[in-house]
Amino acid sequence: MVKLSIVLPTYNERKNIVLLIDKILVILKSYKSYEIIVVDDNSEDYTYQICKKKFSKNKKIKVFLRKKNKSLGLSILFGINKSLGEKIIVMDTDFTHNPNLIPKLLKISNNIDMVIGSRFCSGGSMVDKKHYFYSLIYNFFLRIILRTQVQDNLGGYFCINKKSMNKVIKKKIFYGYGDYFFRLIFFLKKKNISIIEIPTIYRLRHKGKSKSNFLNLFIKYSYETFKLRFFS
Repeated sequence: MVKLSIVLPTYNERKNIVLLIDKILVILKSYKSYEIIVVDDNSEDYTYQICKKKFSKNKKIKVFLRKKNKSLGLSILFGINKSLGEKIIVMDTDFTHNPNLIPKLLKISNNIDMVIGSRFCSGGSMVDKKHYFYSLIYNFFLRIILRTQVQDNLGGYFCINKKSMNKVIKKKIFYGYGDYFFRLIFFLKKKNISIIEIPTIYRLRHKGKSKSNFLNLFIKYSYETFKLRFFS
């Protein structure tokens, strides 16, 4: 039985993904049973091909290509469905999520179903203060509407026991972009899954440009929030 699966969704991350995996491999050098699952969303910059070639001899690293329906949520779902681990960690692949937090996520997950690396609990923050301010306000809105009692409903850096993940209907959750995360929290709360947040500092993207359009995301996320609250 594999004890840990780390799911890494990618899209045009050729400048980051190899460095990130190398970093994770160092962090996990004392762990015997794990797998790293890379799910590429048909990148134009050959992220898949570069990653596949680089780690072709490492059986613990599995690289997959999705050719249809570009979606962060669907890529994560693909990775979760391929995972064999008792625990699953999901994280971004641009270094905004600090891989050094992985051991702490794992340790706390021994007693808690889901552990979130949070920007907004005590001790958490972001290097990009403007982004931090807008995200803080929007997460306050999410807490009011969805009543999750979670401070960071959009972070997407978390560790969860697979048994807990299997208690929700994943196809109702994993689609779209970062909105999958507040849907996941919302439905896990309905199943009385224990959730705790631990502080982390989101760093600046290591290389490349962000693919987020904040106005479009604001409209989509707000629509999904009200749909979830009043029609789920």
